Amino acid sequence: MKSILLGAAMALALGAPSFAQQNQPAGEISAPIVAFTPVIVKNADALELTEAQRADLKQWLDTMPANRKMIEEAALAARAELRAAIIAGAPADERQALAAKVGEMETKLVMMRSNCTDHWRATLTEAQFAKMLELAAM
Repeated sequence: MKSILLGAAMALALGAPSFAQQNQPAGEISAPIVAFTPVIVKNADALELTEAQRADLKQWLDTMPANRKMIEEAALAARAELRAAIIAGAPADERQALAAKVGEMETKLVMMRSNCTDHWRATLTEAQFAKMLELAAM
């Protein structure tokens, strides 16, 4: 019986991914708190956007996703740097500084979404914004 359990444990250990592999992040950052632009894009007709609002939406799409992507890439790089420092056993003060950098990047991303919401609140009418929130199931 003991040899069966030992064999099963070894087979499980050999076939299972390592702890590091199981906990390896999928290369993603924190999920957005809000993401309204895709809702507006998908529902421009249902929201009855004016020509001026459609032009604003186009301009927003031409610039803001690239800006967000740049910050997301910086956040991913900061997380990778912190992960490497943790695994390497870097001094606590170095890890603390890297963690602060990760926090700074995440804060920038959260505030970009917040500022985006402010933009749409100012661009859409009150009724359009309320409808957009309904469509976003908020």
